[in-house]
Amino acid sequence: MASEKQGTAQQDTKGQVILYKNHLEVRLEQDTVWLDAHLIAGLFEVGRTVIVKHIGNIYKTGELSEKATCAKIAQVAADGKTRQMNIYNLDAILSIGYRVNSKRATQFRIWATNVLRHHLVEGYTINKKRLETQQNKIHELQETVRLLGNIALLDGVSDEAKGIVQIIAEYSRALNILDDFDHQRLAAPKGTRKTKYKLSYDEARKIIDQMKIKFKDSALVGQEKDKSFQGSLGAIYQTFDGKDVYPTIEAKAAHLLYFITKNHSFIDGNKRIAAALFVCFLQRTGILLDKDGRKRIDDNALVALTLMIAASKPSEKDIMVKVILNLLAEKK
Repeated sequence: MASEKQGTAQQDTKGQVILYKNHLEVRLEQDTVWLDAHLIAGLFEVGRTVIVKHIGNIYKTGELSEKATCAKIAQVAADGKTRQMNIYNLDAILSIGYRVNSKRATQFRIWATNVLRHHLVEGYTINKKRLETQQNKIHELQETVRLLGNIALLDGVSDEAKGIVQIIAEYSRALNILDDFDHQRLAAPKGTRKTKYKLSYDEARKIIDQMKIKFKDSALVGQEKDKSFQGSLGAIYQTFDGKDVYPTIEAKAAHLLYFITKNHSFIDGNKRIAAALFVCFLQRTGILLDKDGRKRIDDNALVALTLMIAASKPSEKDIMVKVILNLLAEKK
């Protein structure tokens, strides 16, 4: 927060509104700014008693909570004695600014209203034209990535340039998935439909036991609370009208990771067990690696996926599964 001696709001050549030039000393705590009544009075060029009166009315009418917007700090006075002084956060400062009757406060209100209007129009107000423009930009970016890939094949292109192109190309698929996720158009890609492998309860328990030995886990890890673990394994092979509910290997794998993570079948180690069985299932069914011999889902992505599922709401199940399916899909 700052003050301005000229008393006029301005707009610079870049379109950014500048109201205050000469800085005031402020406290930055808990993601907000704090000023005492004396500094607020200087900010709006009125007497301190006017500010105190407005603050009292704000709290009296319940416009703001005093507990949430006011704090006390120790202040050393001119006589050397320490006194408690009230300071007020940004919410209170803004509310005062809309109540004070002064030229500076009027300028403040004009500035604040313009900032709010700009924020609504440019930041969060979404219209069809703006959305279409954004989509066009995304398509242009995708086409640029494709052309850059072709350029990297030409002679005379430096290794550094080729490296940059490769990085962009590698992450363009991930960016596409994020964009589809944001716009709620993430679709489930086609997967491999046939597999003779079936993960049994006994085999799953062996995998868990081996994991415990490898990581020297405590006895609590892998200890089942109920029969829900068996239910999770059975769920991925359930049928309806003679057909698999989850017909592809990828769909079975995605639901295996989701069910075991979310069902909390074990006293401890639920996420690690879910991730371990997911990886073993991919390996047994032959889709752990892509056609180039690389993991379809790398270590960091596996951690992020498992944590994301654990933190998700039950209503978000379908979108979580679609994210996994898209990451498992072969790169085109």
